[in-house]
Amino acid sequence: MQVDFPDGQSKMHEHRNKGVNVFRALSIAALFSVVSVMPSYAGFENWSVDKEADPFSGGESVSVNFMSSIRSGVVVLCDSAKKGLTVRAIPGFDYDPKLEGFKPTVKFAFDGKLLFDAEGETGAVGNNLAVSQVVLDGDQAKQFVDAFAAAKKQIAIDDGISDKPHLLTARGSTSAGQAIVACIAKQGQSS
Repeated sequence: MQVDFPDGQSKMHEHRNKGVNVFRALSIAALFSVVSVMPSYAGFENWSVDKEADPFSGGESVSVNFMSSIRSGVVVLCDSAKKGLTVRAIPGFDYDPKLEGFKPTVKFAFDGKLLFDAEGETGAVGNNLAVSQVVLDGDQAKQFVDAFAAAKKQIAIDDGISDKPHLLTARGSTSAGQAIVACIAKQGQSS
């Protein structure tokens, strides 16, 4: 029931309620915006790169990472003083001794197009997490880094030990890709 006061107080309450509703809507929208971008701020769901001088090899060590969760992701490792690069896919489950000696077929696709597959190996990293990794060298390493740097939408890796492939966004792959392209180019100069 609305009571009309001669001095217009009921109108003032209407305006105040509209202001509260607008404030609530804006607050909810702001909260949704922050929550939807938090994974990228936490280093998840985008490619990142770390470079540092390696005193043992004498080269530059480049690590390109994509973390899907705290327990899963993909790591690309390159050292400018060595040949090739290593791609590690970590599906997020614990290593099982049944994986020992298994040689998975690791497949790489960029923007929906299969690039190639390669025979990998299995092992464990960190807190006994299963890993499927492959060492790429020569033409395969060059094809991989060129396709990686050119990816626009998706980088997909089938690790050969999971029930589904790693379907990763290409967000951050341009700068990360340039770092591994440069690393492979430096390897060619040192020979």
